[in-house]
Amino acid sequence: MLKPLVRKAFALAAAIGLMPLLAFAQGLVIATPSQLVWKPLIPGVEMAVVAGDPDRKGGVYVIRIRAKGQAKVPPHWHPNDEHVTVLAGSLLIASGDTYDASKLVELKPGAHYLMPATMRHFGMHKAGNLVEVYGKGPFAPTFVNPEDDPSRAKKK
Repeated sequence: MLKPLVRKAFALAAAIGLMPLLAFAQGLVIATPSQLVWKPLIPGVEMAVVAGDPDRKGGVYVIRIRAKGQAKVPPHWHPNDEHVTVLAGSLLIASGDTYDASKLVELKPGAHYLMPATMRHFGMHKAGNLVEVYGKGPFAPTFVNPEDDPSRAKKK
């Protein structure tokens, strides 16, 4: 009697674990680098959507972020977990409400980090770096100091 119940529990756990992957199971999606559409994110840093919709609440997304030159990322947070993998170059990252260069940890290609939802963090993109970010939407960076938000500068 217990074995069928255990099997059902394992099947349920496996199905729940696969749900994020199944969100992309809408058909084959291929995104080549030449197809990516790059848009400004913050000064010196651009973002391109690889898959999904980073603006959709609860939707799974994959984006790429690159820096043309060295770029400081002010303290900010996101409403959901953020998974980041360094694909090329170098990214420096730290947690906290205030930018403090002495806390930055350098991540090189192949490094991955998980920034939990609402955790304040800041960083530095080195010239030529490329990172891939995935998570559940919205991506929505919220800056600790509203004056650091580049969208505010556009409204002035």
